[in-house]
Amino acid sequence: MQTAQNPLEKHDTTPQPLVWVVDSAYTGEMNARIGLAERLGYPYEIIPLPNGDAQSYQQKLEERYVRNANGSQPKLLIISGTGEETTAEIADLKFLFQDRLLNVYLASILPDEHHPRLKEYDLIASPQLTGINIVPLLGVLHKLTRASLAAAHRKHEDYFSSLPRPIICLLVGGNTRYCDGFNEAHATGLAQRVHAIATALEGCLVIANSRRTPATALDALLGNLQGLSYRFFDWRQIEQSFYHAMLAHADLFIVTGDSLSMCSEAAYTGKPLLVDVSDDATECYHRDIVGKLIDYGAAKLLTDHFEPWACVPTDPTEAVAEAIRKRIL
Repeated sequence: MQTAQNPLEKHDTTPQPLVWVVDSAYTGEMNARIGLAERLGYPYEIIPLPNGDAQSYQQKLEERYVRNANGSQPKLLIISGTGEETTAEIADLKFLFQDRLLNVYLASILPDEHHPRLKEYDLIASPQLTGINIVPLLGVLHKLTRASLAAAHRKHEDYFSSLPRPIICLLVGGNTRYCDGFNEAHATGLAQRVHAIATALEGCLVIANSRRTPATALDALLGNLQGLSYRFFDWRQIEQSFYHAMLAHADLFIVTGDSLSMCSEAAYTGKPLLVDVSDDATECYHRDIVGKLIDYGAAKLLTDHFEPWACVPTDPTEAVAEAIRKRIL
C-alpha cells in the first residue's frame, strides 16, 4: 500500500475510504490516476488490470476489500480510465460493491463513439465531455503539486541558476497510436520556429524528449538548433525531480501538442505555453483539447514569434479531487 504525502485528518469515527488505482502500462494515464489519488490525501493501492476471468478478478478484489476493511464497510474509490480497454470490467464492479463504490473514470482522449457502458460510472473526468456526473477538464490530470514543484526547484536550484535567462523549456513528444507524422521534416520545421524564438529572446533552451520521440526526428531537431545555448536531457536518464525542476525554473514552455500530459503540466505552472499542433503530427482530438487551453488563455499556438501574456494556471487534478470529496465525505 502506498500513502499520499498529506493524508487528510479525520475527526470522526467514519472509516477512511479505500482508494484503488487500476494499473496501466501508459505513463500518462498512470500519472493521472496516481496524481488524483495523491491529491485526495488518502492511502491508496495499485490493483491489477482485469485478467480476462471476470469471476476470478472480482473474487480477488472482494478478498482484498475484506482484508483491508478491518471489520467495517468503508467507501471504496476505484480510479481507472483510458489506456487499456477496461471499461466494462471495471463497470461490473458496481454489482459487486454496490453503494460502497464510487467508480471514477479519467479520460484523456475518447473516440467519437463512446463505450456504451461509460455512462454507468459515478464520475467521469474528461476534456471533451460535459453533462451530469462529468467533470469537464482543461487539459488532463497529472502528478504535479505546488509542493512538488517547490521541492524540485530547491533541489536543483544550483544547476538552473547557472543557466542564462530566460530559460525556454522545450518538451518533445512524438508519434501516437493514430498519428505518425513526427518525422525528420516535421522536426526540422519545429526546430526552425524554436530557433527563431530562442534567438530573439537570447535565452537558454532546456530540452526533454519522451519515449515516443523517433530517434531520427530527434537528431533532426537538435541538429537544427546548432548555434543556440541548449541542454538536452533524455527521458531515460533524468529523474522525476529534475523534470519537475525544469518545469519550476522555466520562464517559457514550448510543447508538442501530441502530449496532453506535458501540455497540462506546463499549463499548471501558470507560465506562457506555446504549443505545436501541426496537422501532420497531432490528432484532431489533441488539437481540440489544446484549443480549449488556448481559449482559456493558458496557451497559444507556436509560431516563430513570442509576445508574453498573463496566464492563469489550470488545475484539472484538483477539479476532480474536489468533485470526489463532495461525493465521498
